[in-house]
Amino acid sequence: MYRKFALITGFSVGLGLAGSAVADEMADQVKAIPGGVEDVGIGGSWQDGDRSGAYRLVVTRSGGEKITARLFIQWLAYGDAGQATVADSIEIAELAELGVDIVNLHTEADDQGLSVFVDTMSDGGDLGETYEIHVFSPSDYMFGPASN
Repeated sequence: MYRKFALITGFSVGLGLAGSAVADEMADQVKAIPGGVEDVGIGGSWQDGDRSGAYRLVVTRSGGEKITARLFIQWLAYGDAGQATVADSIEIAELAELGVDIVNLHTEADDQGLSVFVDTMSDGGDLGETYEIHVFSPSDYMFGPASN
C-alpha cells in the first residue's frame, strides 16, 4: 500500500511541475519590468492612416533622498487581432534634465497629437512647476512651462 501511494504522489508532483514549467510569456514580461518603472498609463488614442493605437506614458523614478523622474511616451499600435505592439517610444529629455519628480500627469489627445500637463514637486516637497508637452509625432514635440 505504501509503495502505491508513493507512486501516485510522485506522479502528481510530476504533473504539477510540468504544468508550472509551461511559460506564460506575458507574466514573464511583467516580472521583467524594472523596479524603477513606477507609473504606466494610457493617455489617449492616435490614428495615422490605417494604423491606430494608444499613447502610453511611462514614468520612472530613481534616487534616494531626492527623487527624480523621467517621462517616456510610447505609441502602441493595435494589430488586426487586437494585439498591441510598441510602434515608437521617446523620452522627454528636457524634463529629465530638470531633475524633478512628477506628481501628476493630465493628458488630452486630439487629431493633432497628444498634450501632456506635468505637475512636479519642488526640492522642498511642495508642488513645483507645471510643464506642458505637445507631442505631434515621435520626432516632433514641444516642451515648456505651462501657459495657464
